[in-house]
Parts: sequence; structure tokens; C-alpha cells
Amino acid sequence: MSSDVEICNIALSRVAYTQPIVSFTEKSKAAELCRVFYGPLRELVLQAFPWPFAESIVALASLGSPAPGWAFRYRYPADCLKVRNIVVPGQRMTMTSDQRIPYKIGYDSGGRVIHTDQIDAACRFTFKVEDSTFFDPAFADVLAWRLAMDLALPLSSKSDLQQFATQQYNLALSIAKGAAFQESQDDPDPEAEFIRVRS
Repeated sequence: MSSDVEICNIALSRVAYTQPIVSFTEKSKAAELCRVFYGPLRELVLQAFPWPFAESIVALASLGSPAPGWAFRYRYPADCLKVRNIVVPGQRMTMTSDQRIPYKIGYDSGGRVIHTDQIDAACRFTFKVEDSTFFDPAFADVLAWRLAMDLALPLSSKSDLQQFATQQYNLALSIAKGAAFQESQDDPDPEAEFIRVRS
């Protein structure tokens, strides 16, 4: 697995910067830029897609006192970067668009909350993965291209390099999305009633 610095060096090479960095704390323009960009862009790429390695499902902690128009109010999960959907505990089946449970993110004095009408709600979300040893190789590749987008202009002043990095980022993200869907298997669709009757 790639380290944070290795991912940054891949990004630097993609914008034709030939001096790799050894750490974020060294005194160089490249290291300074990587230090500034890396954390926020890592979170941005994590939010861009429900990466399987960064997915979690937890039962939500009820806070009581629901907001007007909602039946329940829950605490937003710790280390959550993006809520993907509200789920019924114990239910594995993928919900169709008309089955999805409505929710809204809000705030109170303790931080972010989730408003929904689902009793005993659970939440599927992307969590904040900071340890690069957990990164999927495709994620590391996408992150390196995303870093290259922001590094291109300050390090090379060539807008065509930034455009190229943007195109490659979108392509790498598209490939990663396709690959991620091949690593899971949904439950089979239930048989239609007329098929069960004929059996």
C-alpha cells in the first residue's frame, strides 16, 4: 500500500515535477503544497464515491426531541464524512429509489444530527480514513490524480497539465467505481408471486 508521501510523489510526477519529497515537513515548495492539499483532498475524494474500504453501517443514537416535521432525531456518527443512506437495522437488500428513507442533516448544540421518520434507524456512511495502509489501490490512484490537479498550476504554471490531470482524475474515478461494484453481490431478487404459485 502507498504511504501519504508516496501518493504525493506520484501526484508530483504527474505534473512533471522531478524532485520527490521525503516528508511533509521538509523545506520545499512541493512539500508545503502537499501538506496543505493532502488532508482536505483526501476527504474530498472519500466523499466523491461510496468506497467499499471506507464504508460503515452503525445504529444511530437517538436524541429524542425530534424537530418539527420529523419523527426522530439522531446523533450524526463520529468520523462520518458523508451519510449515504438511512437503513433499517438487519435489512441487507439494496433499496430502490422509492423505498429510500428520507432524512435531513441538521445541527444542535452538540453538533450535527440526522432527522428522519425511521424508528431505530441505522446509517450507511463513508468514514474518515486517515491511515493510508487501508486505502484501496484504486483510491490511491484517484487521490494522486486529484492532488495533481491542484499541484499543476503552482508548480508548473501550465494550465494544460491541470486540464490533463482533471481528465485523468475523472477517468480514474470512473474506473474505480466500476471495479468497486464487482466486489459485492446483492441478494437475489425475490421471485414474483405468479412464479411461486406455479411451482
